Parts: sequence; C-alpha cells; structure tokens
Amino acid sequence: MHPEVPATLPTSSGTLLIIGSNPPTTSGQRTLARAEQARHVLDFDRYEIVNLFSLPTYRTSGVSTAGISPDGWLDARPNLAHALDGASAVLLAYGISKPSGEAAKHHVAQVKWLESEIDERGLPVWWVGGAPRHPSRWHRYTHRMHPETAFLTALTIALTRWVRSD
Repeated sequence: MHPEVPATLPTSSGTLLIIGSNPPTTSGQRTLARAEQARHVLDFDRYEIVNLFSLPTYRTSGVSTAGISPDGWLDARPNLAHALDGASAVLLAYGISKPSGEAAKHHVAQVKWLESEIDERGLPVWWVGGAPRHPSRWHRYTHRMHPETAFLTALTIALTRWVRSD
C-alpha cells in the first residue's frame, strides 16, 4: 500500500476520473451525488465515471457471476484507457470487496492493469479512507470514523491521496 496524504489541499482543476465497479441497473443517483461531492471537495471542474467491468448488475456482488468470463473485463479496458487519457486525477471507487470465484482472478488482473495504466500516465490517485470504497459506502465509513462530523466535512478528511513510493 501507498502512504496517504489528507485531502486538505485540493489538487487542481480539470477532470476527476472516478473508477467504479460496473454499470448499475438502477439510476445510480446516489453514486452520481457522491461523485459530485468528491469533485467539489477536491476542487475539480468536472468528473467522469468509468468502470472496471463493463456489464451491469443490480449489486456489485453480481460481478461474481457476470464476471466469470474475461469478456466484460477486457471490454472495459478501451473506455478506461480513453478516460485516463483525459483525466487530471483518479478517484478509486470500485469497492473494497473482490468478486468471488473465477471473477476474482479477472478482478485482480484488471486492477493490476489499471494501476499500470495510471502509473504510465503519472496521474494522482485518491480514495476514501485508504481503500477504493464504493461511493454508496462513503457515508457509512465517514459516520463510523467521524460520528460527530457532518458528511461533507468527514468526506474531506477521508479523501486521501496515494503518494507513490518509487
């Protein structure tokens, strides 16, 4: 793991690329609202969301079944690479739980590929609470860690940046 630096000094303008798990089968409004809050806290002009896995599931746990074949993982790579090319920074938000079974192997390979692509571009990387927590879990995490603090303030504290140790 990389050491972390609190998000007390916003990075810059440009596009914050948020890496999610996979497309939702619902409206995804909670994720979009949280993405906007992270964009605001980190002081970016806009955000974009792309996913590690290309096939929609109702819950991220559905990736364990849908992700058995490498197709949904490999199909996501062109969109990820294109989005990384236009990004100013990355926020990892694909969740802390890996899928199970055969999909877990594909997930590990996809994360390794993603990290390599991020490193190749030299992009700064952010996450919540030292992990790639999914935006739908940010409130739960921040409330547990900072129970007496308003969500947006707690999110500001919880958003941390990797510092590459080369």
